[in-house]
Amino acid sequence: MKSLAQMALGLALAAAFPAVAGQAPQEPIAGLMRTPGEGQPQRDCWLYVPRGLDKSRPCPLVVVLHPAGLPGSRYVTIWGEAAERAGGAFLVAGPECRDRKRRSWEIADEKDLLATVRKVMAAFNVDPTRVLLTGFSEGSNYSYTFGLRNPGLFRAIAPVSGALFARPTPESDAILQKARGLGVYIAHGAADNQIPVERARASRERLEKAGFTVTYREVPQLGHFLPQGEPDRIWVWFQTLTTPPAAPAAKP
Repeated sequence: MKSLAQMALGLALAAAFPAVAGQAPQEPIAGLMRTPGEGQPQRDCWLYVPRGLDKSRPCPLVVVLHPAGLPGSRYVTIWGEAAERAGGAFLVAGPECRDRKRRSWEIADEKDLLATVRKVMAAFNVDPTRVLLTGFSEGSNYSYTFGLRNPGLFRAIAPVSGALFARPTPESDAILQKARGLGVYIAHGAADNQIPVERARASRERLEKAGFTVTYREVPQLGHFLPQGEPDRIWVWFQTLTTPPAAPAAKP
């Protein structure tokens, strides 16, 4: 028998994510599920609801961008497992790009991606001050792009094995200045042969020159892979970043 919390969650998600024509709606109780996102044609959005998520309290949201050529489910699951290890501390969403053949992100994806994230936030009890954008490889590249362009939606970005490719121009410099309060966590393998580590170092240098505080982790001898345990480390960092400081003790 379903609990009242599970039934309420199902009704909330069904209202925000109507079933695709001809397909039975999925019950968003716990675990990994696929649901329609925004865009025409409509794209998928993967969700991971950890078992211990407290649906009565505003929760953090981690938005995961998939690498080129791969579906979002794999990396949402990896982050979902981290959410389970953290006691169900956060919700995970993985919108997919519109290019279903190459599965490659483009700037044209931005409008639909942001609409899908807002739809997830409306369907769940998401804390709008605790939304993290992350990704791996090309998804990492676009976590820079989308995150830096939308600091009002994302509190922080955590690019893994990617790089900030935008060249210095008056327009890109203005975007960086506007986003200076965004938290940034960069992780990269020192032996990456697809996106050389020099690009990650250059990304860090450019952001720090623009006034960002960057947490940077370079993994020796690691190639173009997601470092083992990195989602857990990123979550600890993000939790510290977004936890309000304790109120000072009252004077006797």
